[in-house]
Amino acid sequence: MEMATFETLLQLLRPHLPTRTVSIEKKVLSHLWFLGNKESFRSVANRFNLSKGTLHATFFEVCEALKVVRPQIIYWPNRNEQARIVEGFLNRTGFPGVVGCIDGSYIPIPGPLEHRADYICRKGFPCIQLQAVCDHQLRFLDILTGWPGSVHDARVFRNSPLKQVLENGRLEEEFHLLGDSAYSLTTYMMVPFRDNGHLSEEEANFNGRHSSTRVVIERSFGLLKAKFRRLFYLDMQLVDKVPLVISSACCLHNFILVNEKNDVEGEFQNEEQNVDDPNVDDPYQKMLHRL
Repeated sequence: MEMATFETLLQLLRPHLPTRTVSIEKKVLSHLWFLGNKESFRSVANRFNLSKGTLHATFFEVCEALKVVRPQIIYWPNRNEQARIVEGFLNRTGFPGVVGCIDGSYIPIPGPLEHRADYICRKGFPCIQLQAVCDHQLRFLDILTGWPGSVHDARVFRNSPLKQVLENGRLEEEFHLLGDSAYSLTTYMMVPFRDNGHLSEEEANFNGRHSSTRVVIERSFGLLKAKFRRLFYLDMQLVDKVPLVISSACCLHNFILVNEKNDVEGEFQNEEQNVDDPNVDDPYQKMLHRL
């Protein structure tokens, strides 16, 4: 995150954060640092000269502030914006009518002691689901999180507010989302042909174009987790607070993309390469020294 972006974020959150004894700058910086690194809670508290209790309180204060401003950062596009997104997908991949790509991602957690089996995903570890729709620039248009890992993607979607939005005509008739085979084919959801080993040339070509377009949502999740490395394993015992933390990271993901007009391809590659490289300068460390 650039310094100018950080200052803009402070202006957005300032009306929703209490001042008391810890400055707003330190609250937001410690929040960014905690999400962006894999340090222990105690280590982060020491870094910012805070007690563990204070860091815990200020971290969730920022989460709550981001929840308040979330409608300004993650929102369903209007008709003009939908047309712009469709044009963006068409120029990138040649697939017409795409207003967004949808998928789910697992956010690993330790798992609660009670009903632990409900949180075990098909990959064998406890997690919380994150469903998201993104545009061609990796920006989230809609997110839903909080469902346990054992729940299928299709069930999460069926019970999501997004489904009601789509069924109520919030898409132009010729526009649609792209989803994988976990979702059902509808007028607003385009899914690939089921590969039974006997696909025609046209069907195989469609699936290839579909996959190369839909991969953008995987890249959005990849960039989200590369920037906010805490999401690789969110070590939290308070399961009810996990969705709030995930949502705050998604808000920050969008905020950075909107306010920093960098090349997304290069940004993603650099972040992915630097995830575990201790020699790479941390931008939050630089901001900490400047404040």
